[in-house]
Amino acid sequence: MVTKKEVDLMWKTAEKSRMNISLPKEIAEWLDENAVSNWKLDKGARSKEVLKILLEAKEKSDEDY
Repeated sequence: MVTKKEVDLMWKTAEKSRMNISLPKEIAEWLDENAVSNWKLDKGARSKEVLKILLEAKEKSDEDY
């Protein structure tokens, strides 16, 4: 399980090399539907939550192999 502290650290250290990504419409809609109310106002919170989801997916993928 990815911790909030890990996400915060990675998010802060990767700030200069951060890139924009495009998500499939279905995933973007899922994120919006499952978003906490401050996501729509706080892009940083949204970015951190997406990073957490991606890290957890990578962790699960690594476990499967």
